[in-house]
Amino acid sequence: MKPEFEKIVEPAEHSFTAKVVTRASRPLLSQAWHYHPELEICLTVKGRGRRFVGNHISEYEEGELVMFGPNLPHGFTTDVYGSQIVVQMTSDFLGEVFFERPETHVIRNLLNASRQGLEFSGTTKKKSRQIMQKMLHETGLPRLLLFLELLHVLATSTEVSPICSKEYAHGFDVKEMGRIKVVYDHIMENFTQPVSIKEVADKLSITEAAFYKFIRKHTRKTYTQIINEFRINYAAKLLMSTEKSISEVCFDSGYNNISYFNRKFKQLMGKTPAVFRSLYQ
Repeated sequence: MKPEFEKIVEPAEHSFTAKVVTRASRPLLSQAWHYHPELEICLTVKGRGRRFVGNHISEYEEGELVMFGPNLPHGFTTDVYGSQIVVQMTSDFLGEVFFERPETHVIRNLLNASRQGLEFSGTTKKKSRQIMQKMLHETGLPRLLLFLELLHVLATSTEVSPICSKEYAHGFDVKEMGRIKVVYDHIMENFTQPVSIKEVADKLSITEAAFYKFIRKHTRKTYTQIINEFRINYAAKLLMSTEKSISEVCFDSGYNNISYFNRKFKQLMGKTPAVFRSLYQ
């Protein structure tokens, strides 16, 4: 199953799209995984969940600011109400040569870098949020000027990090990412259960040996590493939101060995489950 192509319809009175997107929930990647030729800047105003960008998986929460380049597959899954401000535009929305001008070279660099996906932090998020909220209430030239100001803030920020590797960004294949979506959906539905390589390999109609190579090539990780990321993120949520004992959290997250669980939790979260819970509380 390939990532869905999304056709973005720009209002006749605007050269780019700026809107608020809300949803009650969207738990499966198959409901969210898509791509489009437009660049996208996305600010999460409310909500939390799991973010998929290319071959990268991470958690997202309120205040996150990201930018996706053209045709970069992405999707946000969540089981709670969420609200995001989304700005989308083509790379030539102001004409084919506008970003070739000397005055706009920093923005051109930003657009090129966005092919890897970009995540912004610190004061950049605060400044950008103020601008994006103003954009929603403006039209015409004031709206365009605010957008150029937003692009300048992002282009000159040092509080930015790439999401995907350069190798992935230059080697993207829509068909292969559709197969990755099948894998991720299978993991999301089964990560608390015993891992079955054969079961997910059968879904792709390939052998287990071919599946191992496929996962390593397209995610730069092993299947076990991906499973552990899902399980530990889930365990962290249980530690923060329930009174369950650490052993209960261990078993509920899909592990059957507490010492292994503690080791993996510390490896991925930087702290033991007990320390993590005490710091949160």
